[in-house]
Parts: sequence; C-alpha cells; structure tokens
Amino acid sequence: MDNELLVMLSKFSVAARKVIGPVNPAKILKDKEYARRIFEQTDAEGDEELLVISLALQHKLGLFDDKPAPAPSPKREEIVVAKYLFGARG
Repeated sequence: MDNELLVMLSKFSVAARKVIGPVNPAKILKDKEYARRIFEQTDAEGDEELLVISLALQHKLGLFDDKPAPAPSPKREEIVVAKYLFGARG
C-alpha cells in the first residue's frame, strides 16, 4: 500500500464521517461489498468535495476495473440489408 492511497483513504473517511457517519477504512480495503455500499451512500449525498475524493479513491482501489459485459452483437443472418433507393438524382 502506498502513501498516496493512505492519504486518500484518510481524507475520505474524515469527509464521509461528517456526512454518513463513521467509516471503517480497513474494511474498505478488504471488503469490496462494504466499500461499494459506502461509496454509494457518499455519492448519493451530493457533497462535491466528498464525491471527488470518493471517485479518486474508487479509481485508486480499482473498483472501476469491473466492466460490464458488452451487449451481444447481432448475428450476420439477423442483420437486414436494405437496398439504397435514393441517389443524387432523386
């Protein structure tokens, strides 16, 4: 764990304590579900400073790396190809 992460985590826990109550920084590092709940609560409050710290901390912890699965693309047979009927001359 680097020094920057510790500073961010302490700033977040102090700012979040004012808005949502006590936050366990050690549990944020160990338990992703707890971290997600805390970040959802702080994001819902709308405090700009807290939101900036929250987003930076989530990025530093790698919580944004979980990308949703891409939508399946249609199969070639399902794509309807329409003939272009209108040209430059009308």
